This record gives sequence, C-alpha cells and structure tokens, in this order.
Amino acid sequence: MNLAFVLLREAKLPDATQVASTYTSYAADEHRLRTRPVPVETVEGDGVLEFQLGPGETALVALIPAPVPGGEAEAAAEFSVSALGTGWSLPPHAAHLIVTVKDDGDGAGQTVDSLARFTSLLGAIIEVTPAVGVYWGGAGATHDAAFFRAIARERDAGPRIMLWSGVSVARDPGGRLSLLSLGMRQLGLPDLLMTSGGSPQDALGFFFDLLTYVVERGEALPDGDSIGRDENEKLTVRYVASPIDAATKVWRIDLE
Repeated sequence: MNLAFVLLREAKLPDATQVASTYTSYAADEHRLRTRPVPVETVEGDGVLEFQLGPGETALVALIPAPVPGGEAEAAAEFSVSALGTGWSLPPHAAHLIVTVKDDGDGAGQTVDSLARFTSLLGAIIEVTPAVGVYWGGAGATHDAAFFRAIARERDAGPRIMLWSGVSVARDPGGRLSLLSLGMRQLGLPDLLMTSGGSPQDALGFFFDLLTYVVERGEALPDGDSIGRDENEKLTVRYVASPIDAATKVWRIDLE
C-alpha cells in the first residue's frame, strides 16, 4: 500500500472531478493507456473520495481537519531535495489529506509503474488544493508543494526519484560529504550511501543518477561491481551497514 499525507493550509476536501481531470497532466503517456482516474464515489459526510487509479488499484483520499501529529511532517522536511541549500522549512498546516492506494491484485508488491501513478495522483491533488507540502513516509521526506508539482510534471523523464527518496546529508570529521538515500526500499532495492570530497552539487546530481539507473535496471548492483560517470571511471560497489540502521545493508560508492 502507498501512503502519503498532503498538508493543507485549510481543511478542504478536493473536488473529485478536478482531481481526475488534472491527473492526466502528470501521468506519463504509457500510464494514460492503463490508468482510469474516475471520481466513482464520494462517501457523503465522511470526507472521503474514492478513485480507480490503475488495474486493480483503489485510491482513497480522506480529509483529517488537524495537522499531522507529533511533528513528524516538520522533522522530515530536512530530507527533501527541496530543502537543500534553500532554507525551506514546512509552513504551518491546519489539516491534511491521507492519500492511500491499495493493490487489489495478486499482491506482487510495489512496481515502478504503480509508484509513478501514485506520484501523479499526489501531483493532481496538490494542484487543486491549498497544499503547502507532502509528507511521504516511504520516501522518508516532506517535500515542498511547488517542488513536488514541478518534479511530478517531468512525467516523460523516467523515474521521478527526487520525490520517491529523501536524502540524508552529513559531513565526516575530514570534511567529506556523505549522502544517504531513504526511500529505495519501496521498490525492494537497497539504499545508497555515497561519499564525496568534491562539489556538493556534482555529487548530488550523480547520486540521483545512480538511484535512477538502479531503478531502471530493476535490481541491485552486485557487491564488487563497478560503475562510473564515464567509461574510464571505475567506482567499486561495496555493501556496508547503514549509518542509521546497523541491521540494514546499503550499497556504498566513494568519489574522490
């Protein structure tokens, strides 16, 4: 099941017809053929919308007239690319929409296509609501609403990985930059730990290029394999304990 919270300035359930029509501007061409976002039901009085999103997928949008409790959404804002170098922090929100998509099929698990449809649905909901951000627990991040819409509209550019995974940024005592992805387990893939002694901008770009490559590949790179930015660069893939969870393995790349 996919789950995210659209954070609202005011408690307002979106219009189902607007969500359905807006969805097509976020969905990739191949998804339009298989996806039929239709406002089939509004559960009157309960503040819930129901959609048929894709084959065997039921989407529910429920209004909660209160902020996400415990400060979780605010705490996750630092892990969004939208906050890196911008000083962005989550504005106050008075309510939120719980957005879920349940697969009614064979339970085969998350796929790139189903995650893409969920991303497009969130983009459409943000566009037609007074949204200030999106707290996506599986991605480990809270994204700025405008940033989310901009990336979600890049529907033909491949996996919208900057929305699917937050990034934890740190520096070691020697000054090297450390980047750790937070959302790859949604696709059954290991997270990436990358260190760099060079430009943070270049490192961040390559970091998301690596994540995109693995998503498109559909499986993790083997331990001891090599990868690089060109045919001459040979960076060795190593599997190590995650710096935030010693019981979890991540793949590590070290740039000069």
